Amino acid sequence: MPMPIPTLVTISFSHFCEKARWALDRASIEYRESAHLPLFHVPAVRRAGGKHGTPLLVTGEGVLRDSSDILAWIDRRRPELGLFGKTPEERAEVLRLEELFDVQLGPHTRRWAYFQLLADRRLLRQLFAAQTSAPRYQRSTMTVLLPLVRVAIRRSMKIDAAGAARSFAKIEQVFAQVGALLSDGRKFLVGDSLTAADLTFAALAAPAVFPDDSGGRLPRLEELPPAAAAQVRAWRAHPAGEHAERLVREHRGGL
Repeated sequence: MPMPIPTLVTISFSHFCEKARWALDRASIEYRESAHLPLFHVPAVRRAGGKHGTPLLVTGEGVLRDSSDILAWIDRRRPELGLFGKTPEERAEVLRLEELFDVQLGPHTRRWAYFQLLADRRLLRQLFAAQTSAPRYQRSTMTVLLPLVRVAIRRSMKIDAAGAARSFAKIEQVFAQVGALLSDGRKFLVGDSLTAADLTFAALAAPAVFPDDSGGRLPRLEELPPAAAAQVRAWRAHPAGEHAERLVREHRGGL
């Protein structure tokens, strides 16, 4: 009896969800996406067996509640891709970098970006309206719920000026570490092909570099407030930012 097609439950523009989505697409694993806007995602996650976080992948083997667990599941199904490297040494380094980016980059690019977006109601409305993979009723209702959503996001992620400043410093630190790795001229962070280290970095750096090839899930650079746009340009010009943009353009562009 064939296994059921997995379902990926997401917040459509979440960078952690994009990490899982990108890996599934790279592995050519068929799946269905149940995409939602913030707050609306909670009932869908709970129905699928989670609590409140995304991404969540429902498979015939069980429910995976974390992007790293999803990538590990993909690696078991498609080991020939070398998602975690080709040697034990490469695997150890890929896992180290994936954890670094999951903990020290992803939460901070999200908080820094939300701090910029939540201050601009027009831009926030545009962001939600652009998520055409989410149900239409969620996009239309979000206009009414916007004040509630702004308060909920600020409280849940501790988004304020002090928090954004701390997140800015964390992003700078991780970009410096990635830049140091790239300083020897390597094309990929580990080994000679795209691994979970590169994929995770590029996906989780997106709210800092706003790649042009994000497939419309994120605002365009020219839509951002001037101060935020200036900082994004600075991160894009950094070797780490250039690396993230190149990976999206060459290995993910437009999706």
